[in-house]
Amino acid sequence: MQARPQRIVYVGPTGGADPLGIDRVAAARRTPEGALHYTVGGREREVWATSDAERAFAYLGRHAVDLLVLELRDRAPRHGQAASTEDVPFDASRAGRLLARLFPEDEVVAGLQRHRVLALVGPDVRGTEAAHRLGQLGVGGVLSAPSWERLHGRIDALLEEGAPGKVAICLAGGGIEGLLYELGVLRALDTFLVNRRVQELDLFCGISAGAVLGAFLANGIGPDEIARAFAGGTARVDAIRKDELFMPNLPELGRRLPALARELARGGVGPRGALSSVARSLPTGVFTGARLRGYLKRHLHRPGLSDDFRELRRPLFVGATDQDTSSAVVFGEPPFDHVPIHQAVRASSALVPFYPPEKIDGRYYIDGAFTRTTNMRVAVRQGATMVILVDPLVPVHSDEPGYVWKRGGIFSSMQALKALVNGRFDKAVRAIRELYPQVSFYLFRPHGDEMRILSGSPMKYFYRREIEELAYRSTLAKVRASFTDLRRDFERHGVVFRDPEGEPAPSPARFRRELGIGL
Repeated sequence: MQARPQRIVYVGPTGGADPLGIDRVAAARRTPEGALHYTVGGREREVWATSDAERAFAYLGRHAVDLLVLELRDRAPRHGQAASTEDVPFDASRAGRLLARLFPEDEVVAGLQRHRVLALVGPDVRGTEAAHRLGQLGVGGVLSAPSWERLHGRIDALLEEGAPGKVAICLAGGGIEGLLYELGVLRALDTFLVNRRVQELDLFCGISAGAVLGAFLANGIGPDEIARAFAGGTARVDAIRKDELFMPNLPELGRRLPALARELARGGVGPRGALSSVARSLPTGVFTGARLRGYLKRHLHRPGLSDDFRELRRPLFVGATDQDTSSAVVFGEPPFDHVPIHQAVRASSALVPFYPPEKIDGRYYIDGAFTRTTNMRVAVRQGATMVILVDPLVPVHSDEPGYVWKRGGIFSSMQALKALVNGRFDKAVRAIRELYPQVSFYLFRPHGDEMRILSGSPMKYFYRREIEELAYRSTLAKVRASFTDLRRDFERHGVVFRDPEGEPAPSPARFRRELGIGL
C-alpha cells in the first residue's frame, strides 16, 4: 500500500496563503480540498489551514491527521513588538474550545493524541498562562515566538515521533460469559475491517478468558470461526463441552483426604485442631481445570497451529499471577516465553476458588486478573500505538436496595470482585493515557442490558448464544457511534475501516458514553 501524505492541520489566523512558510521548504501545490501539498526529505506532506475551530473539528473527524498546529498568537505585530497571544482566557480561545472537544476528560477514545498537538504562543503573560494550561493537557509541545527554523525542526521531530506502530488487541478476563462477550465485540469489529481481519492485527494480550481467545487469534483463527466452534465446532476448532470446563476437582480432594484422616487421628493440627485440619483439606478449586488444559493442548498441537509463543503467526502475551508473591507475570515475554501456550493460558485462567493454581517450573500461578486487567502496558512496551481494549469485568449498577444481596453468595462475590478489578482498571487507564500520549486507546465494555446478562456467576455456559449475540449487536452500535475516530486511527495504521451499511452520522460524546465507550 502506498503511504499517504503526512497531514498537518493548522488552526489560527490565516491572513497569508501559507501560514507556516512552506514556500521556504519546497514548492507546493494546492489539493482539491485546499491543502498545500509538498515533499521534504522524501516524505509527502499536506498542510490544511483554517481559522474556524468548527471546520477544523469536522476535518479532524474525516481524516487521519498526524499533527495539529494551534496558533494562539495575533498574527499582526503591535507597535513593532512580536505577535502577542490572543487576549482571551485560554479555555475560551479558539484553541481551548477545540482541545476540549478533541480530548474529553472522561473518555479514553481519541483519534488524535495530545502528543501530536503543537501550540504557538507569544512571549507575554497570556502566552505564559496558555503554555501552563497546555502543559496540564499534555500536548506534544509549546513554542514561544519560535523562529522559522525552530518551528519546522519541532514539526519534523513530532512527525517522526508520531509515526504509527502496531495495532494491539487486549482482552480482559470474566469467565465463560466474559469470553463470549469479547467474542461478540471482536466479531462486530471484524465487520468494519476491509484489508485486514482481527486475527491479522499486530499483537494480542490476554488475561484469563481473554488469554483463551488470544491463543486462537494469534494462531490465525478469527472470531467468526471461534463463534461457530462454540455453536457446534468447525474443522479446526472443536466445540467445548461442559465436562471440559466443569469437571469436579475430585482428584485433589482424594489426595488431601488421607492426610486429613491421619491428622484427625492425632486430634488435628494448628491452633484450632480438627477445624484447622478440615480447612486445610479443602481443594484449592471447585473444578480441576485439567480437561480445559487438555482441550487447549489438543488444539494448539494440530497442523498449522503452534503451542510455542516463539513460533506464533502474531505475538501473544498472557498475563498471570504468581500466587505466593502476588506479582504479575507475562508469559510470552522472556524469561517466560518457553512455557507452552496451553499451560500459560490454563495458569492465566485459574480463577480461585473455581479453578486451582497451575504449577509451572516449580511455582504456582493463578488468574492474571488478580494483578492486571488487560496488560495494556505490555502492548505499549511491544510497540503498539493503537490499542483496542475489551473489558467485560464491569459490576452491575442498580438503584434498587438489596438487588445484589437477594441474588445470593456467588452473585455477591462476583459483584465485589468486579468492583475491585473495575476500580483498579479505571485508574490504570487514566494513568496510562497520561504516560503514553502517543498511543490511541479504544475501550469497549458492557453497558445496560449487557451488564445485567453478565452479572453474577462467571460460568453461564448455557447462555452462550444470547451473550455473544447481544455483545455483537451492541458493539455494532458502539462502533458506529465512534466511527470517525476509529476510521481515522485505523487509517493511520494502514487498515481500511469501512461500514458495510454506509458511513454513519456523527454521534455526540454523550451518546458514546451511554453506550459504554470510554469511561
